[in-house]
Amino acid sequence: MHNPLKGLIIILDGLGDRPNRHLGGLTPLEYASTPTLDQLAKCGQSGLMDPLMPGLPVDTHTGVGILFGLPPHEAVNLDRGPIEAAGIGLDSRVGDLMLRCNLAAVEKRGDQYHIQDRRAGRINQEVDTLCAALRDIQVGDGITASLHPATGHRCVLRLRGAALSTRIGDTDPGGKSAENRILECHANTDTDQDAVHTAQAINRFTGLSHQILDNHPVNRERVRAGELPANAVITRGAGIHRDLRKLHACWNLSVAVVAGESTITGLGRLLGFSTINDPAFTSLPDTDLDRKLSLGREALQTRDLVYIHIKGMDIAAHDRDPKAKAALIARFDTALGKLDTRDLVVGICADHSTDSHLGEHTGDPVPVTIYNPFGRRDRVDQYNETGCISGSLGRITAQGFLVSVLDAMGALSNFKPSGIGLYR
Repeated sequence: MHNPLKGLIIILDGLGDRPNRHLGGLTPLEYASTPTLDQLAKCGQSGLMDPLMPGLPVDTHTGVGILFGLPPHEAVNLDRGPIEAAGIGLDSRVGDLMLRCNLAAVEKRGDQYHIQDRRAGRINQEVDTLCAALRDIQVGDGITASLHPATGHRCVLRLRGAALSTRIGDTDPGGKSAENRILECHANTDTDQDAVHTAQAINRFTGLSHQILDNHPVNRERVRAGELPANAVITRGAGIHRDLRKLHACWNLSVAVVAGESTITGLGRLLGFSTINDPAFTSLPDTDLDRKLSLGREALQTRDLVYIHIKGMDIAAHDRDPKAKAALIARFDTALGKLDTRDLVVGICADHSTDSHLGEHTGDPVPVTIYNPFGRRDRVDQYNETGCISGSLGRITAQGFLVSVLDAMGALSNFKPSGIGLYR
């Protein structure tokens, strides 16, 4: 017998992919040099994981939410706005409405705002200055709007006032939409007066924010430098804060999350996890992988389970750059090779697949490996989409993967299936 082990779960955001002609018909993971990941696979058990169900693409907050222990039926109903707000530590009161936003580059033609870039050239400097210009904006019906910076081009819009509603549409047309303009916000039902007033307030904010940002010195300088202006705000994922089931209490474990992405730290905070951040952590491929991994290992001195989240693979895939994705995978593998994981249960996974050709999330399963110093081994010797197909974990769900990691740690001695919503 051995004492309970500590666990490290590494979530490589958007890791899964499809064969790409720019990589000789390989996926970025198959193309990259990954001796460390391959060695973990050789010494552990591998398989393919469906974040929610086979063939269904999921967003980051859904995939990570399940890996964090949320029952799937709760994860799919998460509102993104409150998660982003928690991720940046934004003050909220009962009834505040939070929306996930992008700073975008637009050209106004008549009454419409035509989108040039939904991410304003992935602006990541002086976002706080632009957001500061959009604080305490009065948008009618006693509603005050304030914009706050999150990660890169992302930000959070907080609406504060009476009788705000989540029953509204997005103004962001999304990357797949044929629409190339900021959408008008509408109530889901015209007779829902609270939703109608909320939608009207957001539409007023769209107009006022463009007026302010289009003339802002930061954007004037960006245009002079040949860069796209960040002169509009597009919104989605409206939500009002609600308590989530803090399932780590069912496991009687202390948990920490190491991440540079506000969505992940926000979800961790809502679940009661300790969150560890650093100025060197970003959501881009330039994040400090060595420091992120070393802080995760250090956190295990006082925590039972630590999650480390790496976002850059997903960003590279959304940018349709498979070579950049493969390069980051190889760089991560090198950093992981410096970490002593021999006494840990290590789970390697992803929250979803992102196709570097399409630039979109797909429903393809992701490769997973669980290393347990006292556990079984299978015959997999390569950690990638093809190599893990024959692994002994088989085709597993994200919830099943998490439970398998906890079982390997010896953390389920008092386990009750109803405690984590396995059958709901």
